[in-house]
Amino acid sequence: MIRVADIRGYAMALPDVVEQPHFRLPGFRVADKLLVHLEKGDAHAILCVGQVEAKTAATEQPEVYEEVWRQNGQIFVGLRVDLAKVTKKRMQELIELAWRHRAPKRLVAEYDSR
Repeated sequence: MIRVADIRGYAMALPDVVEQPHFRLPGFRVADKLLVHLEKGDAHAILCVGQVEAKTAATEQPEVYEEVWRQNGQIFVGLRVDLAKVTKKRMQELIELAWRHRAPKRLVAEYDSR
């Protein structure tokens, strides 16, 4: 099972990520944009990946992933991940994907050039 410490380690390894609570729960941001946050109970995390990535993951493994929408399906939020069912490698990949989705393009370019 993925724990908060795992998520923290994956997120904080990426450039300019800061930990900042999201509704009093652990959350991580880049350029003041939410990247990933835990839900109450620490059993699920929400990742701010793109809509296409979320739909693909939820379609391929609905027992692990779920698309998250607000306001009756009007606003796409991200991808809910069951932390007991996702692998550490996949969680790390998803956090980087969310970071790439939310980070400024110049920061991503700098990271890729290293």
